[in-house]
Amino acid sequence: MTQVDSSDQQALRSRGALVGELAEIGLHANESSARDEMLLGGHATPLRWGRVPELVVLMPVMQYEKGRGTQYRATRQRLTDEEADALVVDLTEALSVLTDNVFKGFAAVHRETASAGQIVEVMRPGQIVVGRYSGVRDQLATIGFGGRSTRRDVIRAGSIILDSDFDRTSDTRRLLRVHELGHALGFNHVQSRLSIMNPQIGPEPNDFDRAVARIAFRNTTAQNSSCS
Repeated sequence: MTQVDSSDQQALRSRGALVGELAEIGLHANESSARDEMLLGGHATPLRWGRVPELVVLMPVMQYEKGRGTQYRATRQRLTDEEADALVVDLTEALSVLTDNVFKGFAAVHRETASAGQIVEVMRPGQIVVGRYSGVRDQLATIGFGGRSTRRDVIRAGSIILDSDFDRTSDTRRLLRVHELGHALGFNHVQSRLSIMNPQIGPEPNDFDRAVARIAFRNTTAQNSSCS
């Protein structure tokens, strides 16, 4: 495991409760604060991936336990092949949108099994690990988390934690998946305008989201390289 300097994650709740630069990519000056929310959050500089991440789909449903950090226990429940296929399609399409087509696909896609009771590390260098987790909404009143580990401003690893019941049954599951991938890619919550990165599940990615993705990834090249 590559040592990381810091990690963070942001929860998504279900709904209910540079002027020249902006003009260049199609944003109005009054949207600069929303841009900074999405790109910076509480960080001094934007977080970024240095290379195209791999995607790991956990086939077992994991047991969410508050305070477990980045290691969770597999249950006997499993995603079907069809469910895994749909998850990969949604995240691959979202990857292209949220990187302004710089990352058109993951460097590799893996499906990983684990026996019931096995402890699985979900934050791994060079990969975004996604899975369904039992008990997220019950314990935390949220429907998902997107996390990343960084070394300085470079993202080294990411994870996507989806509440199992919501992701299995909701017709808005795709928006949850896109939102949490956004966090794993380095984006933060946006409070001041409509965005896929609103802290409550909401709209499809819009022109604002695409414009900010253009800023975030315009100096990034799609490089596949071994993880150090």
